[in-house]
Amino acid sequence: MSIRTQPPPDLSRTSFLIIEDFEGMRAILRDILGRAGASRITLAASAGNAIAMLERQRYDVILCDLHLGQGKSGQDILEEARHRALLAPHAVWLMVSSEKAAEMVTGTVESRPDDYLIKPITETLLFARLSRQMAKKRALAPIEVAMREHEYLKALRLADAQLENDKPHAWDLKRLKAELAMHSGEHGMARSIYKEALDLRDLPWARLGLAKIHFNEGRFEDARQELEEITGGNRAYLEAHDWLARTLDKLGDQDGAQDVLQRALATSPRAPLRQLHLGEVAYRRGELGTATQAFQHSIDLARNTPLKSPRAYLALSQVQLDQNHTDAALKALAALSGDMADNTTAQLLAQAMQIPVRLKTGEHSMAERLAAQLAQELKTEARNLPPEAVFNLAAPLLELGDKNTAAALLGSLIGNNHEHPEYLERAQTIYTRAGLEDEGRELVQRSARAASDIMNRGVKLAREGKLGEAIELTREARAQMPNNARLLLNHAFLLIAWMERHGRQTVLNQEARTCIELARNLKPEDKRAGELLTRLELIGNDFETPA
Repeated sequence: MSIRTQPPPDLSRTSFLIIEDFEGMRAILRDILGRAGASRITLAASAGNAIAMLERQRYDVILCDLHLGQGKSGQDILEEARHRALLAPHAVWLMVSSEKAAEMVTGTVESRPDDYLIKPITETLLFARLSRQMAKKRALAPIEVAMREHEYLKALRLADAQLENDKPHAWDLKRLKAELAMHSGEHGMARSIYKEALDLRDLPWARLGLAKIHFNEGRFEDARQELEEITGGNRAYLEAHDWLARTLDKLGDQDGAQDVLQRALATSPRAPLRQLHLGEVAYRRGELGTATQAFQHSIDLARNTPLKSPRAYLALSQVQLDQNHTDAALKALAALSGDMADNTTAQLLAQAMQIPVRLKTGEHSMAERLAAQLAQELKTEARNLPPEAVFNLAAPLLELGDKNTAAALLGSLIGNNHEHPEYLERAQTIYTRAGLEDEGRELVQRSARAASDIMNRGVKLAREGKLGEAIELTREARAQMPNNARLLLNHAFLLIAWMERHGRQTVLNQEARTCIELARNLKPEDKRAGELLTRLELIGNDFETPA
């Protein structure tokens, strides 16, 4: 039966949220849905109303206009709804717009709605797209539920079971199964699915999957070859461009990385993380004008989204400072303070990073006062500060004679990154340039050695069967080095080993999972995180007692 002759679906039990700022269009969409029996229809005229309604209720279908006037766009609402888990597992999100320009269409698709509809919308097209997407989301919903509950092995089993009977969605299920396998550290399983797909035809998503495996296993040249195959023939596959830029960066080809990012942004400029990456690459290449523009774009695009973070503001302030644009540097820090008023770390950074700016403008006494006022807070929060901010702040602090705060910042940074030789070298360089080479060498060696010693002591205690002591040791170390990926995974390993021996405990289970997810954010390519998640899920549920 063709699309033209299909009867309207029965939508009498389906709940809808229509997000549209134009009253006439809200009425048109409501009337079309009503002809298919839909009566549970909620209307939202703005982003604020839409978020409030999504907070109160889980809808089956959301029809959202891309452009909603001032403030948040449809893309921003979708990203926030996903970030805050405001969508039901089976929910279908259809993005609607009169925008036909390739740039806008591609940018909207990047936010990954379930489908994209261009106005004017016909009844036939809307019902056809709705029926297809609702059937697909219903098929995948149980797997989505398991994933939200971090039950990845269960999700894999559900995918396998459904593959036996659900032929129409077979490749959706296989693709999801490959992604689950990657998440669980099962690279072999994922690789076999991607190769099976490529044996059928040249599917870009399967080639991208193989490239991710190569990247995560450190085979960057193999990853580059796969990614260039995709991007050479598909200008709009922007995720592949991002991975190619990351790969070229790893291979030391920053010229190539910048070129790839600029090509992707020419197609879809409304991508804050891609703009941020471009700024960082351009900054390392000395193209300060390009970096300035990219960092500002990143800030503007992320301002109303969950992607907002201090990183772009601090980078913009630093690149402005490097160009002697001190007023612009202070303006970027003021924007950080205003845009992230509820983030205490951002507020501290917005104040602290004024120190190098004030020194640059010759306001030595003001820089000195700021350093004195913030010294204790900087020491307390050192473990939570981003590496670039620490490096950019340490040299001015040494110039002001505040060796204690500089040592606290760099010592914490080295403890969290003791396996990154480039960080150790940069810390040493800061001390050498300050005429304190020996002090720097002693600090770097002491901080790196302390981190290594804790790891070794934990391993020794575990081998001796003293899991409780090892856990307490790494738990205390984690409080001091919360961003050390290896320590986080070691601590999770010990917690899992203890529960495998004594039984699952809810508190320990959550502690282990938190460590694994933090480590994965810090070091996404480490497959050990996925392997530990699998072990954690396999622990029995015989009993639960307080930790």
